[in-house]
Formats: sequence, structure tokens, C-alpha cells
Amino acid sequence: MIGRHLSKSRIQSGRQCHKRLWLELHEPEASQWTPAAQARLDEGTRFGDLARDLLGGGVLIAADHRHVNEALAETVALLALPREQAPMLFEPAFSHEGVRVRVDAFQRHDDGDTLIEVKSTTSVKPEHLWDCAIQTWVARGTGRNVSRIVHGHVDRAFVYETEGDYRGLLKLVDVTSEVEALVPRIPDIVEALKQVAAGPLPLLQTGGHCSEPYECPFLAHCRAAEPPGPAFPVDLLPRSRDLAGRLVEAGYVDLCDVPDDALGNPVHRRVAAATRSGEAFVSGELQGLLADIAYPRAYLDFETISFVVPRWLGTRPFQQLPFQFSCHTESSDGSFRHDAFLDVSGRSPLRDLVDAIVKVTAGAQAVLVWNKGFEGARLRELAGMFPAHAADLRGIVDRMVDLLPIYRRHYYHRDMRGSWSIKAVLPTIAPDLDYADLGVADGGAAQSAYLEACAPGTHEDDRERLRTQLLAYCARDTWAMVRLEHAFDMVSAAPDFPREHQPVPTP
Repeated sequence: MIGRHLSKSRIQSGRQCHKRLWLELHEPEASQWTPAAQARLDEGTRFGDLARDLLGGGVLIAADHRHVNEALAETVALLALPREQAPMLFEPAFSHEGVRVRVDAFQRHDDGDTLIEVKSTTSVKPEHLWDCAIQTWVARGTGRNVSRIVHGHVDRAFVYETEGDYRGLLKLVDVTSEVEALVPRIPDIVEALKQVAAGPLPLLQTGGHCSEPYECPFLAHCRAAEPPGPAFPVDLLPRSRDLAGRLVEAGYVDLCDVPDDALGNPVHRRVAAATRSGEAFVSGELQGLLADIAYPRAYLDFETISFVVPRWLGTRPFQQLPFQFSCHTESSDGSFRHDAFLDVSGRSPLRDLVDAIVKVTAGAQAVLVWNKGFEGARLRELAGMFPAHAADLRGIVDRMVDLLPIYRRHYYHRDMRGSWSIKAVLPTIAPDLDYADLGVADGGAAQSAYLEACAPGTHEDDRERLRTQLLAYCARDTWAMVRLEHAFDMVSAAPDFPREHQPVPTP
């Protein structure tokens, strides 16, 4: 049956987890792809399409992945032509010993063929070498003399300076020697995976292999079939992968059962103590640290997007580019003003965003953020791109007060489950300020909504709906910081969410 043949991707799935391969073949409907994962796939496809032009063009096999036999026949016919008539093939199909592959690019030479694997990453990764080894073994099995293997990936140093000119974006690396070392191992792997495919469902438990080297789309399906573990497993300890493994080996699965003397890190001890007691840890310094932050206070949050293939001039591949911000400004008398920026035209929003953010933060003595490392890096990058505003943008960074390390040092609730992300902390302090009522409820959804809103084919009504949802989401993030800043006020309660302050973009 065509659907049961092995392919490069299926072999890689089987190398990661036999159960994943079996599910891909027998229960593919159980997979769950997130919008963020789909967006990454779409970006990779765009880079692959562009790579064909950057490689000098050639003949693209017309038959798609659903028409395997047609693709195989088309490939055979083209390879039978004199080399001068078809020196470069894109997506040629090869089949050998029940394994079918499509090669990104296949260049013919008088003395042998060059197999080119294109990846939308910035380096050669070990799993990519296995991809190349599988394809090389199959192509050679059909009689092709593959003498050179090349890995093509994104050159992160590339800057998009001229509209439509992507020369220099694709970086080619010869990986022949590394791949040749793996090719002899492919036959045994293929034979073992054929047995997996033909056998019963492998009885494997979820674990670290579910996310290495790729997040498995069957993870939720597999976990649903497993008995529930402890409410607070040891692996929720922050930055403790090796420690968690040692604790499990020592017989500790539930964090509540771990003795303090097994935890040398004071943060781990604090997390364990709060987990056992059910009472939040609040240091005696927290209230004073928050109260001492100067007025006026600007609570600032960005949403960002990154592209494998840069779309806006002056930007680089994978650069985190702000497309939106929200800012709640608080005066010493307790009053608030809300400003926001969002451009869903699809054009570069960066210059207008910079103008707006400099304007709305101009009078703030303190600019409060959650994770200064990220927000500050974005502003410093913008300062390099817009020299006229460089001093203003760096001044914003200088005035930043990061709430994240304050909370990390001085607060923990067991329901945070080892995380100090704002969405982990907020429900333990302000459960009324939920994200469940929002059309866009997290950063990944915000990126997906932005891409959809900017797409040329999106209906204007849908674009406006997405725009409203994005504005509401980002405003919720900055108001969350307001609530967390005032969570331990000694004199008055934290301010209520100003429902009348509907987010309106800054002109």
C-alpha cells in the first residue's frame, strides 16, 4: 500500500520514537499540529521555493507528494535526457527497498551527482545529516552515482537591503564526509523500522524523546492513554533536567516527597516547600521593592514576528521584529492612560512603531517590562536600524524595570509549576484577570493572527476582527503587569481593569 511505504520523514520519526512512526502510518488523524508549528512549516516552504532560484534554477518535478508514481516516472524520464538538457532537478523522486524520497535539489555532473538538502535553519544539525544519508542511500540504490552531498541553509548574517534581492541568503556547506559515515547504517535502520510498521503498536511511555529533535504531534494523544502521574512531578523544578533524572532514579516521582537535603539549589528548595505546603512564598522585601518604583510608570509589552525569508528591508532572517505594542502609563495620583500600536497592512511597521513608542514613553520615569532581556534587545536592535531615534530608544532601555527577576527572587506559588512567565504568575494573584475570554490568548496565537491579518487575501471584516483581538491581547499583558505591580499594596487594593480604556492605536 502506498501509504505504508517508508519515507525520509517517516524514518526520522521512527529514529526518534517507534511509536510515533507507527501512529503516522496507522492513526495519522491522532496528530495535532499547532498554528505555530504550521507557521514554521510555511516559512520553511517559502525558503525552499526561494532556494531554487538561488541555486540557479532547474526543472521542478510537476507531480506532488500525493502522486508518487507520476513523480517517479517523471524523474526517470528527465534523468534519461542528456545532462545538458536537465542539469538540475528539483524534488526528484527515488524509490529503493520500499523507501521513497523526494530530494530538494539534484545536480548532475559528468563525474557524478550532487545531492542538495535545503533546511530553513541557520546551521547543519545532526538530524539533517541523517536526512541526507537516507536520501543518498535511496538514490544510490536506484543506480545514481551520488558523489557529493551539500547542505543548504540560511545565512543569518544576511541583511535584506534591496527589494526582491536575496542573493547571499542561502549558504551551502559540503557535508559529504559526515554523511558517508552514516550511509552504511541506513539498511539496518530501514529493516528495523519496517518491522515496527508491520507490527503492533509499540508500548512506549512519553518522555524526553517526545521533543528531541522535534516536538511530536502525537504527544497529547499518547499522554491521554497513560495513567495520570503526580500533580506535581519532580521535573517541574526549574532548570533541573539532570537533577530530575537523578531524583526519578532514586525513586522520587512526586516533588512533595523529595527531602530538602536532596535539593542543593535554594530556589529548588523554595519551590518544593511551597509545593508541599500549598502556601505561596512571599518575601518580606517584595512589597517595598514594588512600591519604590518611580512615577510616572509606563507598563510596556511587545508582540514580535520573525521570518526565515526577510520581508522588510533592513531586517535579517529570524530577527524578532516588533509589530505591536501596548503601554499603560500610571501617574502618581493613580490615573492611567493606555496607548497602543498595531499595523496590519503587511508593510514594515518598524519606523512608525519606533515613532509611537518614543512618544508614549517620553514622560515615564520607569518603564516596566516582564523580561528586560527580550524587550531591551528589541529596542537596541531598533536603535541600530533608526539612528535618529537611537538615543531615545536606548534611554527607554536605561529606564526599564524588570518585574520578572523581582518576582523570581521574591514570590512563588505552587500553581506556577516551576515557571515565572507572566501567564504562570498572574492566575495565582489575579485569577479574575484571565485570558480565556480573548480571541487571541497567547504569543503563538498572536503571531498567527498577525500573519492572517496581513495576508492579502484576508477579508476586511476578518482583518478588523483580528486587529481588535490583537489589541485586546496585548493590552491584557500590560494590564497584567499593573496588577502584579500593585498585588501587595499595603494601603489600597490593586486597581481594577479599566474597561472604559479600550485599546486604541496611537496615531
